[in-house]
Amino acid sequence: MLRTLFSFDRDGGVKDRLLTALLVLSGALALSLAAIYLPYGRLLAVAWSSAVAFGAVFEVVRLFGRDADTLRYRPVVGALSFLLLALPAVGATAAGVAHVFGYSLNLGTIYLCLVLAGVGLCVMQVTEGHSDIGEASRFAERYGTSFLLLGVCAPQLIVISSLSFGIQLLWWLVAVVALNDASAFFVGRALGRHKMAPALSPNKSVEGMVAGLVCGVVAGVLFWRLLLGDSVSVPAIGFLSVWVTLAAQAADLSKSYLKRLRGVKDTGAIFPGHGGILDRFDGMIGGAPILFVAIILLGLV
Repeated sequence: MLRTLFSFDRDGGVKDRLLTALLVLSGALALSLAAIYLPYGRLLAVAWSSAVAFGAVFEVVRLFGRDADTLRYRPVVGALSFLLLALPAVGATAAGVAHVFGYSLNLGTIYLCLVLAGVGLCVMQVTEGHSDIGEASRFAERYGTSFLLLGVCAPQLIVISSLSFGIQLLWWLVAVVALNDASAFFVGRALGRHKMAPALSPNKSVEGMVAGLVCGVVAGVLFWRLLLGDSVSVPAIGFLSVWVTLAAQAADLSKSYLKRLRGVKDTGAIFPGHGGILDRFDGMIGGAPILFVAIILLGLV
């Protein structure tokens, strides 16, 4: 009976989603304890967030590194796209590792990589569309959103993980995003009547979005107090939680946009019931820059 209870149905249903969430959270808890108590353990957190960023880049390149007509992979385009989309994450990883070893956090490295990646993608767009504006448009719609998610937002997750209280911030982000996702999913299924963005994600509803926002804010206030104490006032935490939750929802819709462009249900299949890395961690990726800017403005860094 236990074997049946804890086995995946592989149908993408609620059971698969819950089992996957349980396994992911258990692994994350073990990793977090090691990161907190081992010497230079924060390197584990940097390695995890870097793996999320690089894995998400790989999924996007696997979706779009193909010929528009034959769908055959184009190795050169795929390799260049991966290099450019992953370059800011490489800079963030280098800065994060150095910070763990006691050096100051060098945001200039990340900014330089971000500029180089953006310019490189612009050059690729010009090259792709040199004789066909349709090719240039397709490149822009595929890699423009991908660059915002994976080039701009994902590196902030790596930077956060390198901070002295980065583990606590990551768990706070997990709590806000996960409770937003769960409440939006279940309330949307039970009470959803008004579609939020049917062209992008036909199953999402306005009711689910509102429920996710409320639960995200409540989770933000409670878990900040639990994990980070009273370093920030409740109104400030609530305000931050609103924006992080909205950013997570926007990132979810942006990911759905990418999937619709390619005509797939999931970006990958590594997590039963949840899809790929970007399917699972899009909310954290979207919320990370809001959180990082907030802790700078609050004087916590």
